[in-house]
Amino acid sequence: MFSRRQFIVSASATAAAIAVPGLVSAETPEWSPDHITMTGDDEDELRRYQPYLDIPWADQQSLIGVYGWFAESEDYDTRAYYYWAKYNSQNSLFDALPLIGGLFSEDAHFGDHEPVIVLADPDSGEVQRVLYSGYHHFAVDISGEDMTLVEDAESYPTHPSLQVAVPHHHFRHQRDDSRTIAASSISGAEFGSFLDQRSSWEQNGVFDSSSDTAIADPWAMSDRGTWWDESTTDYQFARIRVLLNWRDSDHDELIRE
Repeated sequence: MFSRRQFIVSASATAAAIAVPGLVSAETPEWSPDHITMTGDDEDELRRYQPYLDIPWADQQSLIGVYGWFAESEDYDTRAYYYWAKYNSQNSLFDALPLIGGLFSEDAHFGDHEPVIVLADPDSGEVQRVLYSGYHHFAVDISGEDMTLVEDAESYPTHPSLQVAVPHHHFRHQRDDSRTIAASSISGAEFGSFLDQRSSWEQNGVFDSSSDTAIADPWAMSDRGTWWDESTTDYQFARIRVLLNWRDSDHDELIRE
């Protein structure tokens, strides 16, 4: 027997699928948790909550694309919009040091993927919370009231205003939204479906050190506070950097300091 929440979600998902072809998938992916009742990757829907980025020109050139998906759950009263910014590489703060820079550049690597999650009220459309990687895949969690949001196609603001940190590509809250541009408008970068990308990313080892729950369940991040699998050495290395406060001077507060 359906609960009231299950009935509402099921009915709304069915209606959306009829009204907007391609908006939702007929079946949830096999990797999604049981409480997720609907997923989708329609680009127009993804554009509604895409991040607006204050991103340096050099990082625009290394940005391969921003890929997203969205979901609803029988356990939560928000719709989750989940985005990943993919870069061709990540540099290190130590790269500029002559001679010895290479010895300390463990955080430099090919390929870089940085997440942003927007939780919105599915009825009013208003942003309730924004979560993003604030430093080496440790999360920042900001309420919709406190987040700077950009108003674009909607009659109310929906786009989180974020600054891309140099050189690690994690995000900072950008309170001056005049410095930002839509992720989908960045020249040379793709904007599309994470659901189409996930399989190849997994095959290429993108998520080898990540928590399966963090990748598949956007609502879990408020409690987890990190995208890492905590049993990995990558997590331990990142945690040490957080504890030593090797961060931007104006960094945002992490869930797990």
